[in-house]
Amino acid sequence: MFRNAVLPKRHVLAVANVALIVLLGGASMAARAVPITGLFNTGVDGSGVALGNGASDPHYAILSPSQAAVVINSGSIPASWLPNSSTRRWVWQTAIGSPLGVTRTFRTTFDLTGLNPATAAINGRWATDNSGLDILINGNSTGNTCGGFSAFCNFAVTSGFVSGINTLDFRVRDFGVIAGFLVGSIGGTAEQSGVVPEPATLVLLGLGLAGFGFRGRKTPKP
Repeated sequence: MFRNAVLPKRHVLAVANVALIVLLGGASMAARAVPITGLFNTGVDGSGVALGNGASDPHYAILSPSQAAVVINSGSIPASWLPNSSTRRWVWQTAIGSPLGVTRTFRTTFDLTGLNPATAAINGRWATDNSGLDILINGNSTGNTCGGFSAFCNFAVTSGFVSGINTLDFRVRDFGVIAGFLVGSIGGTAEQSGVVPEPATLVLLGLGLAGFGFRGRKTPKP
């Protein structure tokens, strides 16, 4: 008996407003985390495949002296170190793991354009000969350290990100014999910024509200 009842205009507008709020709220919640691109292990090419002995690492640069990190020769890797693999290799300033007794900072960069930096997070594993002193995000300490070369240390970076280009610095201190730095795995996610409803969703909303309004104005049968 209520199928063709007249719905007051104010009720139509109220229902329409509620529907719009629900839809837009759902669209905001639809923002989802996507992988952060541009993060690589040490000693690999753009496809993530291990480079050859003495190759320059295209993703990690030493800050001082300013140069690319270099893949250490396989024959120079001590048996006590974690082994190289097809997806990671030890690097340092030279292919023989020298100079010794120095501190070096290795920088990698990545781009968060189109992503919300407040939702970004990066995690991975690293190893050092000898000490990993810190990992810095955009120049700010994260408190991550590492104390060895025979096992990986986990690291996590959960704040300090900015829009656009970001820097991630690994500070490593050597005590002698041979030096090395290894990132065995690294990855991250962030939510997309500025998520809006898809055009098809907005069209359906418009048609639905238009139909609702029309039905509300329909004259009831006697």
